[in-house]
Formats: sequence, C-alpha cells, structure tokens
Amino acid sequence: MKIKALITTALVFIMLFSVDAFGQRGRRVPDVRPEHRAGTQVTERVVYHQRMLTEVCAMIPDLTEEQQAQLKSLRLKQMESATRHRNQVDELRAKKRTLMTQATPDQRELDRVIDQMTAMQNTWMKESVKHRQAIRELLTEEQRILFDSRTPRAAAGRASMPGRQAGARGMAPQQGRGRW
Repeated sequence: MKIKALITTALVFIMLFSVDAFGQRGRRVPDVRPEHRAGTQVTERVVYHQRMLTEVCAMIPDLTEEQQAQLKSLRLKQMESATRHRNQVDELRAKKRTLMTQATPDQRELDRVIDQMTAMQNTWMKESVKHRQAIRELLTEEQRILFDSRTPRAAAGRASMPGRQAGARGMAPQQGRGRW
C-alpha cells in the first residue's frame, strides 16, 4: 500500500513539473532577432550572396557556359555597386540620426541629408533597371520571356532575406512601433 502511494505521489509530482515546464516555453519563435545575434547577420549575408552567385543562373533554363559566365560577371558588378550604395546610405542614416538627436536640430542640414538619401535611392533604382536590362540582352527570346514572367527577387523575396523580419517563412509582420 505504501509503495502504491509513493508511486502515485511521484507520478503526480512528475506531471506537475512537466506541465509547469511546458508552460514556461512561451512563443515558438526565437526571442532574439537574427540581427541581434552575435555575428550571424554578416555570415548569413555572405552565404546568401555566395548562393545567389551560383543560383542566379538557376532560374533561367538552357543557359550556355558563356551566358553563365557573363551573368556571373554582371552579378559581381551589381554586388560591388550594392555594397558601395549600402555603405553610403548607412552613413547618411547615421548622420540623420545624429542630427535628429541634437538639442536643437538644424532643419536645413536634415533636409540636405534627406535629399541626399532620396537621390541615392533614385540612383540605385536606375542601376537596378540597367542591371536587369543587361541580363535581358544576354538571353535568347525564350529565356527572356521566362525571365520577364518571374517577379524580381527584390520584390518577391525581400522579407525572406537575412536580417529582414516581416513575411519570412509565412510569419505575420510584428506589431508595435518597430524601427523608426
């Protein structure tokens, strides 16, 4: 009789502790955003770009070796340009943030920085269109039709790129204030 009571008590305690442990799990998504993990954003970006160098040709069927080499060369030039552009925009964002947090912000200087940022965005959009047109010139008519029928990666996969939040793997965008 004592053994039955002891086993029953032990089972009750095990069930209580396991239920309590499951109750502490919280959300199933990680609490730490990818950009806050130490060093993962840089490595994810490098892996992403390396993958894109090899997969840029995968979405276009029947490419010749020459076309693949030319596309890879175009992609490398685009990545260099994107890195330069991203660095310049990051500098302008930092300058804007600094100006906005001053005790008495200089509105003229803020407007000048914002105008520079808009000019950079305009330049980048034009470069993206030139890059896409350069790719189209390398393709045959059938390849061009398939290339044009697909949504550009910038629009389709923007949220699933490393460091992005909304839309990744079917998740709803986070609510709240977010980034300014």
